[in-house]
Amino acid sequence: LVAGIGGTGVVTVGALLGMAAHLDGRGVTVLDVTGLAQKGGSVLSHVRIASTQDALDAPRLAPGAADLLLGCDALVAAGPDALGKLRRSTRVVLNSGAAITGDVVRHPDHALPMAPAVATLEASADAVERVDATRLAARLLGQPIAANLFVLGVAWQRGLVPLTREALARAIELNGVAAADNLLAFEWGRRWAVDPEGAARAARGRERVSDSRRLSGS
Repeated sequence: LVAGIGGTGVVTVGALLGMAAHLDGRGVTVLDVTGLAQKGGSVLSHVRIASTQDALDAPRLAPGAADLLLGCDALVAAGPDALGKLRRSTRVVLNSGAAITGDVVRHPDHALPMAPAVATLEASADAVERVDATRLAARLLGQPIAANLFVLGVAWQRGLVPLTREALARAIELNGVAAADNLLAFEWGRRWAVDPEGAARAARGRERVSDSRRLSGS
């Protein structure tokens, strides 16, 4: 299950997983649930992968059926629609960075309840891994919207996505939108999963370079 905010690429992640599964010769269904969401609203992408297409029936994940939750936004991931798909053994890779939702735009004084959202997820699943993908993507790639691919990279490196790296890279290429940046975000997520301190040092280094260029006017 991919959970996040409309306009940040949640549907794109689902589509990439679907294409990669197809390239790997796997059975796959992808169902995007956007409701009335536009940019800033809640979006869920249900992705089911099996060895053959015949092994799959309804595309929507049943209650408690999610093996993995890619929490691209903590508030959406901790919402009732996503929580209902979890069980204790569901693995969760969560972007702990704050994103601007539609409610925040309408009510700028509204505080984001990030800590309660994270606590709710940790009470619902035994294995919740948090990474501030928004901040890291902004520093490493210059654009926080790359955070979702960063989260996917973390999950893949943990062995939680049953697809080959080659198929995912090809799917990103075939998507044709910011392919180089998206692949780089995926690879940075993989690196963070192996060496979080190294990735954090690289992010700090790029931030210093960016700051020095701003100060020099270049």
